[in-house]
Amino acid sequence: MKVTRKSDYGLRALCTLARQYNGDPVSIGQLSAEHKIPEPFLEKIMQELREHGLVEATHGRGGGYLLKKRPSHISLREIVHALDGPIALVTCLDPGLKCSIEEGCPTSPIWEIVNEKLEEYLASLTLSDVMSIQEREKVPS
Repeated sequence: MKVTRKSDYGLRALCTLARQYNGDPVSIGQLSAEHKIPEPFLEKIMQELREHGLVEATHGRGGGYLLKKRPSHISLREIVHALDGPIALVTCLDPGLKCSIEEGCPTSPIWEIVNEKLEEYLASLTLSDVMSIQEREKVPS
């Protein structure tokens, strides 16, 4: 499985919002500049995150985006599902696709287990965990 740019960019933007949690909204321009993400693409990402209840938008002067939930209540699984849909490591696990050898496939059961474990692990990691790892891995200047 390869994480798409959409999920990567979304996670980057959410990390910025997590640092600003309980603070002022962060504008799309700020997010775009900080992470070098094209603004039109970032706007689409933020819209999808808003539709999934992860962020809220404020309008007018000083408007921007805020997390809708605490960083400790937003899992990586939620983020990936919001932006890329359900995780399917192989074709046979994607409900929208049909594998030609699905019946009697010798590897399908193992991929189901691996996929399930990945889903569980992503569900166990939160935006707060990502922030903690970032802090721990910072190189002193």
